[in-house]
Amino acid sequence: MNPTEKVLLNSKLIAQVKEANNFDFIRFFLAYSVMFNHFSTLTDTDPFWFVSGGFRVKGFFIISGFLVMFSFLRSPDTYVFFRKRVQRIMPAYSLVILLCLILGFFLTTLPHHEFLTSSKPYTYLFTNLLTLNFLCPDLPGVFENNTMHAMNGSLWTIKVELMLYMTVPLIYWLLKKYNKLICLILIYVLSFIYSTTCNYLDDTTHNAIYAFLKRQFPGQMMYFCSGIIILAYFPLFRKYMKYIFPISILLFIFRNVLFLSIFEPIALASIIISVAYSFKWLHFFNRMGNFSYGIFLLHFPIIQTFIHFGLNKYSLVLTLALTTAICTYLGTLSWKYVEKPCLYKPKKLR
Repeated sequence: MNPTEKVLLNSKLIAQVKEANNFDFIRFFLAYSVMFNHFSTLTDTDPFWFVSGGFRVKGFFIISGFLVMFSFLRSPDTYVFFRKRVQRIMPAYSLVILLCLILGFFLTTLPHHEFLTSSKPYTYLFTNLLTLNFLCPDLPGVFENNTMHAMNGSLWTIKVELMLYMTVPLIYWLLKKYNKLICLILIYVLSFIYSTTCNYLDDTTHNAIYAFLKRQFPGQMMYFCSGIIILAYFPLFRKYMKYIFPISILLFIFRNVLFLSIFEPIALASIIISVAYSFKWLHFFNRMGNFSYGIFLLHFPIIQTFIHFGLNKYSLVLTLALTTAICTYLGTLSWKYVEKPCLYKPKKLR
């Protein structure tokens, strides 16, 4: 073990991170929160869920920063790292893209031969498999009467997630070579400056491109980095967590006051990771399997399909109940038969 690894990773940190935690519960909570908020947006009804805005997705980025960097620190092999990430993300993602294409074929208002001879379905397949969903988010003649025409408006985060993963070996190298606190603060601040600049340009020019750019890779880096910062100082964080938690809640509540917005990512990260290592009664979620990713991937086209057939006009409550039940069931199948079998396993374990 080289000197840097002694600083970044030691037996105490490993033991504390691997303690029984509530990350599965938090993933479920965030996935269902995304689903509930998209339900309100797509059905054009008032939001009913108390977690609003982009904080749901930011929570996923924070958890990724904490756990993915921990995984890399334990086994800093770049090839194995990217292989594991691709095997975790892409099988279920690719399957959902194919299922959306098949769904579009059956729901399109165009004649089937016209749908198949159009170039757009193949453009949709190609660009979305490359995670470039913004280039072709919809299919011809599908969901034309819905509020939004997109097949799956949740998938923009996958591109950002993969780009964040690409920074992990670079961040590791920086932490190994230079002062880790200075490096992490610099990455955090640069991301905040990028996001603030995009926000300012969006407000002053009213050009939608800046709102789009704000959501992309550099702007989300401060949330990913916040998870890494807490990991880098995790024993210290655990020691003072009972003080950090209430302070973080206050910083998050008053994030729009003066300059306090710069602390929002690290405050949100502190709240999430504090919850992850508190409330032992939530540990039973760990026995359910990690089907939150399937819920995240599948809910949008399911809601769109119900709206297409007008079920929401008949009963919003029934539509929401069916959406929740079907997403949970299909998410469980995705985990059991697609995601879990594709997880990376060393040859000696196979």
